[in-house]
Amino acid sequence: MPELRSKIPKRIGILLSSELFWEVVFSSYQIENNGYMRLPINVIPEIIDPVVQKNNESIYKNLAGMNLTEAEELKTGSLRALIISVGPKEFDYFCDFEKMGPAFKVSPNLKTLLKAVYRKGLPIGAFGHAVPLLVKAIQGITKSGPVVTVGNDPKLQIGVEAAGAQSITTRPTEVVIDQTNKIVTSGGQLASKRLSEVSQDCENMLKAILELIKG
Repeated sequence: MPELRSKIPKRIGILLSSELFWEVVFSSYQIENNGYMRLPINVIPEIIDPVVQKNNESIYKNLAGMNLTEAEELKTGSLRALIISVGPKEFDYFCDFEKMGPAFKVSPNLKTLLKAVYRKGLPIGAFGHAVPLLVKAIQGITKSGPVVTVGNDPKLQIGVEAAGAQSITTRPTEVVIDQTNKIVTSGGQLASKRLSEVSQDCENMLKAILELIKG
């Protein structure tokens, strides 16, 4: 059995962002630099214009440098963890927060993916705008109220708290680790305009995820 396990590829899924590409680039580098395979994942929101989605998918494919895996075709058993990067515009595609405020709902396609990964007991990392989407998607199935960060963004903090999670204000490069729920969060690229800090943030994110995988 140990020999069989050694042959199973160690994959970390990453949900790509067309806006915050530095999160994607630096996270992808950290994944590969630590001996894991990247698995770029594409989730199609129900409300997005087909033309916009086609353009986004083209950008995603260029960022990924490889074929994308569609969320509905993903087998969570092939993953060791998942990282989510979502920009401001994509945030609006994946939820109705701008219209509904604290009563917002997450796109069913994304919600299904996040619930499946969480129920599998896999670590999930989320940057900035992805954090409210994550905690809202898994609301009601968590082991305890998630403890997360969105940096110091007051708007996103409202979304987090509306989902029953506790939001901690952090500085750039700081990550918050929720051991109980196996969640790692940070303010991400929106929390800093310095590439060195974004790079450090992604490195800190992956270090924390790897510790949860080992644990």
